[in-house]
Amino acid sequence: MKGPLSGRRVIVTGASRGIGLVVASELAAQGAQLVLIARSSTLHDVAAKLPGGPHQIEAMDVCDADAWERCRDRLAPDGVLHGIVTAAGVIEPVGPIGTWDVDVFRRTLDVNLTGTLLAIMTGLSALRSSHGSVITFSGGGATSPMPRFDAYAASKSAVVRLTENLAVELKNDGVRVNSIAPGFVLTHMHDATLEAGPGLAGADYFERTRVASETAQGDSPQLAAELATFLLSDSSLGITGKLLSARWDPWRDPGFQDRLRNSAHLATLRRIDDQFFGEISPSEA
Repeated sequence: MKGPLSGRRVIVTGASRGIGLVVASELAAQGAQLVLIARSSTLHDVAAKLPGGPHQIEAMDVCDADAWERCRDRLAPDGVLHGIVTAAGVIEPVGPIGTWDVDVFRRTLDVNLTGTLLAIMTGLSALRSSHGSVITFSGGGATSPMPRFDAYAASKSAVVRLTENLAVELKNDGVRVNSIAPGFVLTHMHDATLEAGPGLAGADYFERTRVASETAQGDSPQLAAELATFLLSDSSLGITGKLLSARWDPWRDPGFQDRLRNSAHLATLRRIDDQFFGEISPSEA
């Protein structure tokens, strides 16, 4: 299948639904050979419906280190892996601190952060062989407070900083690592907000979610999928360590792409963007 990702082998976690499924569909349409990872029993059906193929499936929990080790050789049988997209994520618990079980908090950190780390660690040797690209997913709370969603916000902030760290560590290996902020995309995760109700989720956020759900509004996951395609392709060579908004950043613009390559501070967790805050020199940081 022809496309900018033709012949490239890419892992997608959380591939059975939500943003992960949309990303997988777009990458397959652009020619990628996929390794689809999720806990869901529907992965066979997902793989069968995707363009191109055959696509590989691995049904597993992304925070199970033993499961990653068992499938290590199958992920890159020829020792080459061109990309990893870590879209698996959960949002619970919902509510003010003290209203939820800390074990649920730990589980969210494990899935969102440790699951991301394990995917990258397992595929790293094969990524180095191809000078591949890693894409993580930011989310609500990564760049501003998201009260009552403490585990989700904390884990997503950590994912972005992990992305920036690994971009620096792996730059000399030719491996790029970037993070996508997909926007307010209506997926199954928002069911937790509606189930929690305004008392736990907060009246304003609950109402926003309810209205968006009933009117089918929200940001399109296709934007994130197209940005993922760009970041996995040769068009984004030289761009690494960045947090990019699928909706708000003009990432398709060649001039903005050049700024991403040349500015150390642009599109980072600090969000220095010359709109509200100017770039600073390292000595001032």
